[in-house]
Amino acid sequence: MTYQQAGYIAVAKRIFGWIIFVPSLLSTFVSVINLVAGQHGVKGDGVKGDGIGGGGVNAVLNDFLQMMTEMIKFNTPFLDFFWKHSPTPERVAGITGENISFFVIYMLMFVGLAMSASGLRMYRQFKFIKERIEDQMVFEHAQESGITKEQLKAKIAFPSHSLFSQIFILYISPIIIGTIAYFLFKFLGW
Repeated sequence: MTYQQAGYIAVAKRIFGWIIFVPSLLSTFVSVINLVAGQHGVKGDGVKGDGIGGGGVNAVLNDFLQMMTEMIKFNTPFLDFFWKHSPTPERVAGITGENISFFVIYMLMFVGLAMSASGLRMYRQFKFIKERIEDQMVFEHAQESGITKEQLKAKIAFPSHSLFSQIFILYISPIIIGTIAYFLFKFLGW
């Protein structure tokens, strides 16, 4: 790829990365809120309890989660599309359409981050080379050798920056965040 193409591709990767990341993040956020407070709630006997007063805690927690969810929905009307269409995963890990959709959207979040990071790295190299060309032009002008800026740009070849080379963001981060979420849900009894 040429010097000019590298600049355009770097900016395009950053933009597309954010276009993928932001909706995926919002959808994942909405899905988790629906999982926690929606139809699933907190395990337990609810208000019935055992007569000693321990069962009412789950009912109060369920009511609190329902109220918080409704308050978040009410205060975020701009996320209405996500509230209606984001998949709510099942608590029991299984292969269902909702779970697969949630997992795909969750992974798209990291693909978007990796693409944006790849574009940022490429853009940094582009800026560095651009500055070096400017420095070289000043130096060449001082020596008056006659090489032009366009000739210098034509000599430059950029290496490719694949989004799959973003190892931490694309491969390790989803596992770490998923493991933390799993243990958090286990701890909370979901």
